[in-house]
Amino acid sequence: MNSTVGWVGVGKMGEAMIERLLDAGIGVDMWNRTPEKCAALVERGGVVVSSPAEAASHDVVFSMMLDDKALLGMAARTDGILAGAAKVWVDCSSVSPGVATEVAEAAASRGVQFVNAPVSGNPGSVRSGSLIFAASGDDVAIETARPFFEAIGRAVHNVGDAQQAAVVKICTNAVLSVVLDGLAEVLVLGEKSGVKRGDLLKFINDSAIGSPFTNYKTAALVGLDMTQTFAPDAQRKDLRLALSLAEETGTSMPIVRQTEKEVNRLVESGLGEGKDFAAMLLQVAADSSLTLGNEG
Repeated sequence: MNSTVGWVGVGKMGEAMIERLLDAGIGVDMWNRTPEKCAALVERGGVVVSSPAEAASHDVVFSMMLDDKALLGMAARTDGILAGAAKVWVDCSSVSPGVATEVAEAAASRGVQFVNAPVSGNPGSVRSGSLIFAASGDDVAIETARPFFEAIGRAVHNVGDAQQAAVVKICTNAVLSVVLDGLAEVLVLGEKSGVKRGDLLKFINDSAIGSPFTNYKTAALVGLDMTQTFAPDAQRKDLRLALSLAEETGTSMPIVRQTEKEVNRLVESGLGEGKDFAAMLLQVAADSSLTLGNEG
């Protein structure tokens, strides 16, 4: 493929996703608030441009923004994506459905099709080719972006014609948080009752409740390698998005609400600072007067 795509927002996820595009022979014109973070991508063939509007000089532009405020700001700025010539704007950020709708409306007023396309995965899963997208919006726009989706990840799930993808991402991350909190609690319970964390996780992973996620997190929970793939404060943000949506829709979510309280404690205590959200294990252990060892 010899086409070029625009990209706005080069964090850890954006960097890994751009790597996949470049490796597939797709040119990438990228903009980031701190352009020096693009240095490694420039070495691989990426091009840094001077504004989001310049990144959006191609038919398709992708964005990966921090939060609701950042996405709204990108839609509003005079040199933002909507000041460019892109026909399709694909946003992969984790944002609220309300903000996604507001940005989609702003895009439509400028003749741009907005595709809401958050992802499930982390930089490691991007690089291994296992990332998946939830996409919602105009079917033709999604198909226009499909070659880029397929260069980055392994699957695109079309979940609706509006901003349903934001809801899918929020719900998925809420489950992720609840599962991790539950794992942390039972691992501490098991260890205090004489069962090694590794032995318990081997059984869980081989059981009906085992999953790619529980298998993937085994190394962190057994070996205490808390190298960050999903930050606790990002986890808290997504839980709060779920709870806000629950308030809007009148949905009861007592388990998610309690999980948010525990994640908030993890963030506020500083115990999760710079660590992966698997650091929830450290918090449960501390609450339970357990000193954890690296089981290797």
